[in-house]
Amino acid sequence: MITEAASQAQWRKHLLRLSLPVMLSNGMVPIVGIVDTAVMGRMGSPEWIAATAVGALLFSSIYWMFGFLRMGTGGLVAQAFGANDLIDAGRVAVRAMLIGVLLGAILIALQVPILRIGLAALSDNEDWKSLTAIYFSIRIYAAPATLVLYVIMGTLIGLQLMRQVLMLQFVLNVLNIILTVGFFSLTDLAIAGVAWATLISEYVTLAYGLYLCRHVIRRALSQKPVSTWLFDTNACIRYFQISGNLFIRTLCLILAVYWMTVLGSRIGVATLAVNTVLLHMVSLAAYCLDGYAHAIETLTGYSRGKRSLVLFQRAARTSIELAFLTALIFSLAFWLFGDSLTSLMTTDEDIRELASHWLPWVILLPLTGVWSFLLDGIFIGATQTANMRDSMIVSLLVFGLASLALVPALGNHGIWLSYHIMFVSRALTLARYWPALLTQMTKPARQ
Repeated sequence: MITEAASQAQWRKHLLRLSLPVMLSNGMVPIVGIVDTAVMGRMGSPEWIAATAVGALLFSSIYWMFGFLRMGTGGLVAQAFGANDLIDAGRVAVRAMLIGVLLGAILIALQVPILRIGLAALSDNEDWKSLTAIYFSIRIYAAPATLVLYVIMGTLIGLQLMRQVLMLQFVLNVLNIILTVGFFSLTDLAIAGVAWATLISEYVTLAYGLYLCRHVIRRALSQKPVSTWLFDTNACIRYFQISGNLFIRTLCLILAVYWMTVLGSRIGVATLAVNTVLLHMVSLAAYCLDGYAHAIETLTGYSRGKRSLVLFQRAARTSIELAFLTALIFSLAFWLFGDSLTSLMTTDEDIRELASHWLPWVILLPLTGVWSFLLDGIFIGATQTANMRDSMIVSLLVFGLASLALVPALGNHGIWLSYHIMFVSRALTLARYWPALLTQMTKPARQ
């Protein structure tokens, strides 16, 4: 493990070792969606693609709200790992897995109203809505596996086992792709085959994930009686407090993205289409920069577990250095190749021209957003999630007010300026809590 006395070159190497597997893992995420779309695109009707896309969007929106299972678990496990207490790390993981199973069961029980609400705001085309219902009614049974996998990924990140995170994502995506293509080629399941491929791959990957975490799970389960620590009141309250704060923070992020979509649609369908293309470029940068956020998250938790302010400061300095350099590279790449990237995503000349007009906002965004990404990782690792909650609530309000003031005068420029203001607000409001966070780093993690 890295130490306080390590050279800056050793710190850079260690941080890249933690970050790069996450970047590669994140890069795999869109591939499955591309394959699903390609397979359904061969059914001869756009309804199949629409049904698969809407179904996948429903699940991504639902599961995004439960991201606290990964983030909350990762921070607590990292702190236990830093304190050299793998038994407590296992207890955190097992407790969170139980919560994941229960939440998954609730989603299954509520599948009918969830689907009805999810489709309510969309067009009344019953053809693709019925196809979406078929997809949803099968894939929903993977909910417990999906949510427990969030916990497993949080556990592996907290233990700094980033290569295992990459392998887990690799198994999930490759198996999903193989099954999707296989069901399409060898059966007449159609959209049901896409859903079954996801469901089966989730449970197989869950089994593999449990195997990867077996050492900490066994240590926890060896502590008898299990019910005493599993349902420990203080530990449960602390986890639910952390999770509740992260849930509110994530909900605010979802609302911000939704509001940006609403604003674009009000200007016109061309603006909405252009913003969708440009946000794909933003997501590309965010996925990469998220690797540094995950790395500083686990290093912050590890430092707090060891109660080492020096260790944390070295980790923070190195992550800022590398993340800023990467953000600068992305901005330069978008400046040089942004038009080429938009040309790959659309053949519509009008959309390309508009995208080029608003591209400068995307060029600046990695430099604007990198600070809030890093601070999110730091505050998750330190489990100072109440600060994250408050910061995001304020930033959402700032985004809303800025958009109401700027969009009528500036149009889509006002949307993107407001979006940048939100990222700056997130960074500034979290930075306000920095002195208190430094004080917390030297206190016992359970306080």
